[in-house]
Amino acid sequence: MAANKTDPRVIKTRNSLRKALVYLMRREKLEDISVQKITETANITRGTFYLHYKDKQDFIQSAIQEIVDDFFNQVMIDSNFSKERTVKVFSLRKAFQYIENNADIFDVLLNNEKNNFFYEQLYNRLANEMTHFNEQVNKNQQLKVPLNLQISFIDSAFLGLVSRWLEDGMIYTPRYMTQSVAKMLDQFSGKNVSLVIFFDGELEGTLEKI
Repeated sequence: MAANKTDPRVIKTRNSLRKALVYLMRREKLEDISVQKITETANITRGTFYLHYKDKQDFIQSAIQEIVDDFFNQVMIDSNFSKERTVKVFSLRKAFQYIENNADIFDVLLNNEKNNFFYEQLYNRLANEMTHFNEQVNKNQQLKVPLNLQISFIDSAFLGLVSRWLEDGMIYTPRYMTQSVAKMLDQFSGKNVSLVIFFDGELEGTLEKI
């Protein structure tokens, strides 16, 4: 039975289930976590759980997709780089701030559990955003390096850096990480418009936890 995802009660229930999942994943292997354990930890009934999800796998994939969607909704911002149109770019500051605010979720899914589905969703979404950006600003430019290689390199490097940052206990602030990544990306910048400018290094503002 489908639930109305915009209903505040539905949102509250899904958030409780997601928090319960992260809590359990810090203590047990994913395959050992049952629906019963999830519902007991979230303090909801099994009946309520099945109003929202078909089974545990459906719940896990839906929860991860919601996290990824919310992340990109927060970090993709408008840029006036193009005179012809407004294009979406990736805010490094918002990304690192968001990850810090939700470190328990990102750390357990990227490092503790080594969840391939979470990594793949992040990787594919970032790749799609970079591809779309390139289509808007690089239409008539001859790229020195094939786009798929640029995307693979930057995508893997960024997610690998995030994983290491979390694993090291976030000893550097989001501001420092933003500045450092912006500097590293700048070293790869050339005369032509490249994917480097897809990553915005501005530093103002804050984000709240989800």
